[in-house]
Amino acid sequence: MPNMIRSLALLVLALTAATGAAQAACPPPAPGNTAREIQENGERLVCLQNELAAETQRRNLQLQLDALEKSQQDLKVQRRLDALPPVPVYTPPVPVVTPGS
Repeated sequence: MPNMIRSLALLVLALTAATGAAQAACPPPAPGNTAREIQENGERLVCLQNELAAETQRRNLQLQLDALEKSQQDLKVQRRLDALPPVPVYTPPVPVVTPGS
């Protein structure tokens, strides 16, 4: 389980670095309505969509990582509870009945 968490953490870090590079790579919007400017704006939209997809994937991976960490904490708590000595159970004394009373 810890190896999986480390792998996911590394993947999240790699995606974060890639997203930062993609943000710098997207051009600013081109003003005007010539064919060239429309094409540049279309390319910018594709770039922004790719950014959004990468950010969505990063957030999903972060949610998975958080869920795995919570599961790991729950398991640790459960193991600590399991290691506690058992609680004594009260058993009432059995009344002694003498024959002929």
